Amino acid sequence: MIIKKLKMKIIFFFVALFWGCQLRAQLSPFYSPVNDKYGYKDQKGKVIVEPKYDLAYSFEEGRAAVRLNGKYGYLSEDGKEIVSLKYDNTWKFIGSYATVRLGDTYGLIDKQGKEVVPVVYENANNYHGACCYKGMAHVKQNGKWKIIHIAK
Repeated sequence: MIIKKLKMKIIFFFVALFWGCQLRAQLSPFYSPVNDKYGYKDQKGKVIVEPKYDLAYSFEEGRAAVRLNGKYGYLSEDGKEIVSLKYDNTWKFIGSYATVRLGDTYGLIDKQGKEVVPVVYENANNYHGACCYKGMAHVKQNGKWKIIHIAK
């Protein structure tokens, strides 16, 4: 009887997990030849973000990079601009942080757009965000790489 209840709980957990993932709106970028811009549609093909961006990327960790007039920012999964379009380049989120570039300097932001590593370095990355350097970033300063803590 205990094993049967445990099996039912496990089955219920996986069914709930599956349906939870299915119900979450998953947006995908699309191109509009009408205005030569990109937007986002949900899984049913409904336009959620009108095509207005020069580039639109897929979602990573709940954020998608977009570019307009040469500046990058990020959208949330509901299609709202959560990080303003002010960066000269952006990279995908890894371990809840993304590298950004302004001019010739680099830093890292969190998912709300807060600069957690100031944009003052010659280079920066968070390649190991979900690995052994969690909460750390690699930055290049005065021609040398070092590891620093990410401010929270």
